[in-house]
Amino acid sequence: MQRRFWIKTGKVLIVTLLMLTAFGSSELKAADWRALTDFRGAWLFTVGDDPAWARPETDTGDWDRLNAPGDWERYYPGYNGYAWYRKTFNLKAIPKTKALTLFLGYIDDVDEVFINGQKVGQTGQFFPNYQTAYSVERRYVVPASLLKESGNVIAVRVYDEYQYGGIIRADRFGLYYDREQEMLRVDLSGNWKFSIDNFGDNHSVGLDDSGWDELFVPMSWESQGYPEYDGKAWYRKRFTMPTSLQGQDLFLVLGKIDDFDKVYLNGKLIGRVEELEQYSRFRRGNAYNLIRAYEIPKGLIKAKNLISVEVDDPMGVGGIYEGPVGIMTGDAARELLNKHRWSSSNNWNFSFWDLFRIVE
Repeated sequence: MQRRFWIKTGKVLIVTLLMLTAFGSSELKAADWRALTDFRGAWLFTVGDDPAWARPETDTGDWDRLNAPGDWERYYPGYNGYAWYRKTFNLKAIPKTKALTLFLGYIDDVDEVFINGQKVGQTGQFFPNYQTAYSVERRYVVPASLLKESGNVIAVRVYDEYQYGGIIRADRFGLYYDREQEMLRVDLSGNWKFSIDNFGDNHSVGLDDSGWDELFVPMSWESQGYPEYDGKAWYRKRFTMPTSLQGQDLFLVLGKIDDFDKVYLNGKLIGRVEELEQYSRFRRGNAYNLIRAYEIPKGLIKAKNLISVEVDDPMGVGGIYEGPVGIMTGDAARELLNKHRWSSSNNWNFSFWDLFRIVE
């Protein structure tokens, strides 16, 4: 059930946005994807395992050719273990955005993905802490700065424990651009400061965060050096607001966050999504699928600004993991939210006012 929360002036007014349409059903509307390249067809392939195979300059002269998607046991019957896929690709043009999305379908069992030698994601766990992820669709955020118009190399390391193996199947299979990013007036995807340590004032404008890690947003923290972390974490991002936008009806859009969040702008709480188990219509686990769009109170935005986000992830994937991320006008934000209506398993569709709560 979709929930949208934002702040009004004075007290913190948390608004849950739900419209109940009985007897109706709808799918979760996907982002507005446009394919930039399709990876279907022949890939270079070899069994075995060597970290050097992630490097673009690797000599692959003796590698086999194998079509993907499709399990490798069509060509290597009975093989279980490590193998690598590689492919060189070109792009006609790179969109003027900070991030693209890589779709690789379903991989049996564990994978690690590199583009131009840089790791962009991993799903499942290799030994010694092996964990299969054969049923999870692979989708990774790729910083646009990693790409060039020609001579890009994608390398996929795969481990298969038993039966089948490799890039099994895919609906989307390639690099895609989310045209919803064009709705942003200020694109805030990119490197954010990140910490799992609570210094007591993590939302303070004056806090020195120069020693914090840097993570790419949007992208899960598991794929960026925190593979098994569950709990609270903090993001911070400083940005400059164009003078032409100051004073307008604006929303801070943070895409999808797993699971719960509190969002501050210049030290002031402007919105949050939290567990509402006391309300029977809310089921645990819905929060990760919600688009966050928080209204920016008039007068709060300045030329120089700080966004700070506290994320609480009880289990599984964590963090600001999917975009768009940035500043939108009110009209654009409402259009975005209207596209992303969530349909529950009992085929009831929600997207209008349902619940209001005042938080002192």
